[in-house]
Amino acid sequence: MHAAASNDKAQGTGEQVVILYGTDTGVTEGLAKKFSGLCTERGMRVTKCVDLDEMSEVEDIKEAAKTNLMVIMCATCGHGDFPANASLFWSSIASLDVAPGAFKGMRYCVFGMGDRSYADSFCEAAKLIDNRLLELGGTKVLEMGIGDDRDEDKWETGFNEWLPKFWEAVKAAEPTDDGSPKPPLFDVKIWDGAAIEPVQICPPGSTLLEIGENKRMTPSDYVRDIRHFSLITKGNDLPFDLGDAVAVYYENIPQDVEEALKWFGLNGDAVTTVSCISDRVSQRHKEAFKQRVTVRQLVTEMLDLFGRPTKSACKDLARFATSSAEKKALLQLPTKAGEKDWKELVDASASFFDLCKKFPSAKPPLDQLLSIVPLIKPRLYSMASSPFYDQERLDLTIVINQWKSPGTGKIATGVSTKFIQQVPVGRKVAVQVVCGTFKFPRDEVTPMVMIGLGTGIAPIRSFLQDKLYMKKKGVKTGPMIVFYGCRTEKEELLYKDEWAMFKREGVLTELIGAFQFDTPGKQVFVGDKMAERKSLLTDNLLGKEGYFYMCGPAVATPSVQKALKAAVASEGKKGEAGAEKWFETFMHDGRYSEESY
Repeated sequence: MHAAASNDKAQGTGEQVVILYGTDTGVTEGLAKKFSGLCTERGMRVTKCVDLDEMSEVEDIKEAAKTNLMVIMCATCGHGDFPANASLFWSSIASLDVAPGAFKGMRYCVFGMGDRSYADSFCEAAKLIDNRLLELGGTKVLEMGIGDDRDEDKWETGFNEWLPKFWEAVKAAEPTDDGSPKPPLFDVKIWDGAAIEPVQICPPGSTLLEIGENKRMTPSDYVRDIRHFSLITKGNDLPFDLGDAVAVYYENIPQDVEEALKWFGLNGDAVTTVSCISDRVSQRHKEAFKQRVTVRQLVTEMLDLFGRPTKSACKDLARFATSSAEKKALLQLPTKAGEKDWKELVDASASFFDLCKKFPSAKPPLDQLLSIVPLIKPRLYSMASSPFYDQERLDLTIVINQWKSPGTGKIATGVSTKFIQQVPVGRKVAVQVVCGTFKFPRDEVTPMVMIGLGTGIAPIRSFLQDKLYMKKKGVKTGPMIVFYGCRTEKEELLYKDEWAMFKREGVLTELIGAFQFDTPGKQVFVGDKMAERKSLLTDNLLGKEGYFYMCGPAVATPSVQKALKAAVASEGKKGEAGAEKWFETFMHDGRYSEESY
């Protein structure tokens, strides 16, 4: 499987463009590289496609903008934070030292990536960049595009709506496309007869940690599998702060991998050298391929074969279909004419591999699989442990994501938690610390009122561990109140012994349970329990100026906020208008933190 090297900085005759991206988990980088290729196909000259911090000096930005259209693609982390590789860029352009009109003559456009469940900060980083460039004299060639992780096709939905507008705005030429496979981004050399002991791939910025515990906490006969997942940090340089999250790079499970290898006619034990022959490959690809790897490793650790396919995947796969009927059907799937068939695939919880099996004449070779199949994306989990309480471990609380597929009635399991459910103790997983968005009091006596819904109890457990650590050091601590919402007390009240221990040690003031299905004829929610304990809320949040934490599904946020405002309005005697104003100030002062999913 060899291919001639290609030069993606095409000798185009169209507009010159610089593409800058801010990425947290690599998704936005992947989009930027894809967009670079699409620009090249239309004759545009991509002079740079780099992360935002590689062009963080105002003078460098001004110089590039003299001859290039500037395209910025930026994700938003947590509640309005910039990705790590975009913070210098933002600090530079946001500085009050930048002269008004500094970017006069700049032509630019912005595409933001976010999750609308974070309603107060949806695509905030991209919006800030868009507005700041305009303030400094830049000229937008079109309005900001938005890729929403909650859309049907995730970010691709918004990108596919924005892209035609971009082509129109820059008057890009139509691409020539005969439907045949595009040149691969990689050259794959197979070393016949070679054998190696595979070295686990560690993505850039991540650390390999050994699994110390993977224990199911709910009864074995209960419908939901919720796990205590512990990683050993001893001997590893992995600093993290209270309230941080961790990105876990899952792997495809062995039985799925073996089926895929057989389907594509690949020898899993074959040893390969993979060369990146395009500028449009990610840093993660480049780092992974500095070593020889087996084909099985590529399918296990790199390729998101078992994740949900995007509509653009249908077009990519169609290029390899040897059956004209299958090619036609694949090309129709993403269109209006294919809506019914696409819905059937979605309702069946189909993966990219399922799509391949549905169209068996379309079997891309390995170099093309590496080029068209997305990388496995890490999944974010809140840390359930304090960095000080147990300095040798990092704990997570993970629910195995399972659902009944509406199209088949079969139980489907999310690819990440499918791995979590099966991975044995002693194995290593690649993880990366992601800065949290929680704000904490300056002292240990300020009250903390916390809402933990389902596995949203994880960060709250870490807060209590941290408070106990401080208390044992002789530091005076204040009230810690937990409203714990879950389906049933018997099966889903996690870490029961620990709550009792925290109470005995004097760090947990009160735990109020809201068990949804335990009261016959009535569902009970956290908002109901908050309504019953209004004085507890107002005494600690108004009288003692405490902090409030909401951790759990985003869908519950409105009802929790409503219950909080109701308590302030009635028990706090501020009235509805006064409660709304108080809440605005409460959030502005950083005393309200939310981690929702």
